[in-house]
Amino acid sequence: MEQENVQEVETETTATEEVENNSENVEKVFTQEEVNKIVAKEKARATKNIPSKEDLAQFNEWKESQKSQEDKYNDLIKSNGEKDTTISNLKMENEVLKAGITDADEIEFIIYKVGKMEGNFSDNLKEYLADNPKFAKKQETKATGIETKTSSATKDDGVLAILKAKHPDIDF
Repeated sequence: MEQENVQEVETETTATEEVENNSENVEKVFTQEEVNKIVAKEKARATKNIPSKEDLAQFNEWKESQKSQEDKYNDLIKSNGEKDTTISNLKMENEVLKAGITDADEIEFIIYKVGKMEGNFSDNLKEYLADNPKFAKKQETKATGIETKTSSATKDDGVLAILKAKHPDIDF
């Protein structure tokens, strides 16, 4: 019986609290004009400390003029170093392409592997390709997808063999 009384008391207090909370949480409705004014104030406050494009350009010019001669020299050295790296990477890629490797992943892999070797890149590339024949020149494929095979042996086809047999005095 005591439990029933306790539950009833708890239920009554929570119901009373809900009524009090609802009366306190009255929502205010804004008109469009009021919303526009609030947005304009917030926008003005947010953009208040942002410099204009002209001010920013003047600041960058001032900042550049404050650099010492040594800083400017270091920037040039850094820029030249990046260009030299790009040029050497392109030269290595060109050599790999000239070696007959056309797959982009294989090119990247070979440049990585051969680039880590000590010595001349061209010599190391020749050595690496000799040691790894799977990267050797692939046979050409026509647009049909059929591989064309080239062989170093001079094998006579049917017609040429017949002609040589009938005319042994003529070089074919």
